[in-house]
Amino acid sequence: MTDTLPDTAATGENATDAAAPKIDPALGLNLVPTRELQARRQPVTICIPAHNEAETITEVVTESRRALNLLGAEGEVIVLASACADDTAALADQAGGRVIECGLGKGVALKAGLAAAKDGIIAMVDGDFRYHGPEPIAATLLRPILAGTADATIADLYWRPLYPQLNYYGFFAPLAGRLYPEMLAKVGTTPWSGQRAASSELWQIDLPDDFTVETVINLAWNDTPARVRPVLADDWTNPQRPKPDLLRAELEVFLAHAAGTGRLRAEQTSSVRGWFGEIHERMAAYRPASDDPIRFEAGLLRFSVRALDSLLQG
Repeated sequence: MTDTLPDTAATGENATDAAAPKIDPALGLNLVPTRELQARRQPVTICIPAHNEAETITEVVTESRRALNLLGAEGEVIVLASACADDTAALADQAGGRVIECGLGKGVALKAGLAAAKDGIIAMVDGDFRYHGPEPIAATLLRPILAGTADATIADLYWRPLYPQLNYYGFFAPLAGRLYPEMLAKVGTTPWSGQRAASSELWQIDLPDDFTVETVINLAWNDTPARVRPVLADDWTNPQRPKPDLLRAELEVFLAHAAGTGRLRAEQTSSVRGWFGEIHERMAAYRPASDDPIRFEAGLLRFSVRALDSLLQG
């Protein structure tokens, strides 16, 4: 008996394929013989929001100034001394930063920096962020924008502490992946990172005063056709300061934006709040002494995605 290949032309799958319209693989592809992207020759402002960061501010300002020198960029370093009760402002001034006193709040500080910055390119680096890479973090953020290959960048940081990773696997990736799937590739695995840069027109956003500011920025940048790119970053340290109420506040930012842009029906918002409560309980169940972090994250992600899909598709 001779083996023969099945007549696949008559199968339902191939019949459907045969009836489908053909897509030109080069459709919309603009092939160019030479480089058309243009490098930017614009002033650069590095803004450093800092609340009582006397321990680290000298290093952060010095490294930010070094970034400007490495890039050969015209610009300045501005420190936003946010309701500081220590020597942050004096030390920043001694290190060569232009100090602006402002009120308390991450968003308050960012808005003060944006108001003081020149048109051009603006980077944000947290005042407690110590970077161990081969060049200052600001240089890593700014290079793609100066080269013309990106309009905005966000540091994609390697997170060792489990706490923020739980936020990503349990909360951000499932919610953004369901409502804003195109945004995941733009913001990378640390979408809440305060280390970011963009051309000045992208910073023209109505920002909140609190720590939801990073989520508001992500959503605003996603609403534009701008080329927002994560940039891989190296080892780093900063103090771990859990903000237990921040996730719920970020959830409300997501829900308001999604409902306002038609990505979520208004009547679905209460169900998503219920999903968040269950996910938050599961995140709180993690026990370092007995749970393997990688398995815990993977299980949390699977559960979170299934639960969210079930209620949104129901």
